[in-house]
Amino acid sequence: MKRIVVDASVVLKWYLDDEDHGQKAVHLLTGYISGEFDMIAPSLLEYEVINGLMVAQKKGRIDEEKIYSAIEGFINLGIKQKNLAHLYPKLFYYGKTYHCTAYDASYIATADDEGILLITADRGLFNVAGKDLKWIKWIGDI
Repeated sequence: MKRIVVDASVVLKWYLDDEDHGQKAVHLLTGYISGEFDMIAPSLLEYEVINGLMVAQKKGRIDEEKIYSAIEGFINLGIKQKNLAHLYPKLFYYGKTYHCTAYDASYIATADDEGILLITADRGLFNVAGKDLKWIKWIGDI
């Protein structure tokens, strides 16, 4: 089965209606649910998604009632999350090389470690790392 890494920027599009490329993100979700492919992410994904939804709620982009069902739905998807402890050399390398946070580097390191695609909607991450790492794909291009 084909596997991909998705980052929080993609997952948040499933729940925030005002996001660009939301339909492409939902298409990925549909493919995952139908068994077309499997999704893997670093273990921090659930924290980033919950934090992103909390920030969106504070900005009035999602109401509190919907946030709880979004989080529950996300957790029930059962996306495989990978522990990052053994990846710290790659995290450091990618963070230093691409001047990105450990959070962003964790998605790159996970995809590298698994030898699979990373799909991101984080334009900044894609712009700095995607030019060198051809296995990082911009959601707008899928």
